[in-house]
Amino acid sequence: MVQITELAAQKVKEVLKAQNKENAFLRLYLVGMGCGGPNFGMTLDESKTEDDILDEEYGVSMIIDKKLLMHLEGAVIDYIESDNGGGFEIRMAKMDNGCDSSCCGGCGGSC
Repeated sequence: MVQITELAAQKVKEVLKAQNKENAFLRLYLVGMGCGGPNFGMTLDESKTEDDILDEEYGVSMIIDKKLLMHLEGAVIDYIESDNGGGFEIRMAKMDNGCDSSCCGGCGGSC
């Protein structure tokens, strides 16, 4: 399943509280297909469907459509802080060729 770091979970809880949505889920969804494979995003969702898989880690309830689960297996949600601020990142599991979906140089590129 998908993992979330402790820092990312803390930041998600801060967002939930700030938006007065403490009971909402963190939904992972497919944004589109890129050259390196699928790209995913996150949003807050207050409802769960029968097609969703529910997972909870560090007090954050995450939902993923069953059809997307195989693409997200081994992914990690993290919160990255930099000089320009901070933000969430979904790091994908390594592919068979040793790359993750973000390491290849572009369409037709290789690692």
